Amino acid sequence: MTAPPILLIGSIGAGKTTFRQQLMGQEVDYAKTQAMEAFDGIIDTPGEYLEYGRFQRALHVAACDVDTIVLMIDPTSADSRIPPGFVSGFNKPAVGVVTKIDLATPEQISTAEEQLRLAGAGRIFRVDSLTGDGFDDIRGALCRT
Repeated sequence: MTAPPILLIGSIGAGKTTFRQQLMGQEVDYAKTQAMEAFDGIIDTPGEYLEYGRFQRALHVAACDVDTIVLMIDPTSADSRIPPGFVSGFNKPAVGVVTKIDLATPEQISTAEEQLRLAGAGRIFRVDSLTGDGFDDIRGALCRT
């Protein structure tokens, strides 16, 4: 399976790179993303691009080359940086992904899902990128055979 062009957006430490590695069937090896990187149609972005307004233009430019925006949120983080209505500025469909579900309480996961809905994400998925839990569903929604 290959992923169609997608853009991963989330705060610093949201799990974007680990998610990408798991989605692509690669060994999970943490490395801080320092710049926008493309891997077989998946654009991985630094969390700073979301967190600092002056960098958000780069996300809008990159979104021109993708089919879907993937908004990601770490439910264990008290600082969500995805503002309500965020997706409306992209003119692309968006899905939401709650990462690190193995570390979060049900209340934290519910709060994260609501933040993703308010940001404009359509379908929302829950994943554990280390074990692969939840990836069958997201692959089915995003990937082509």
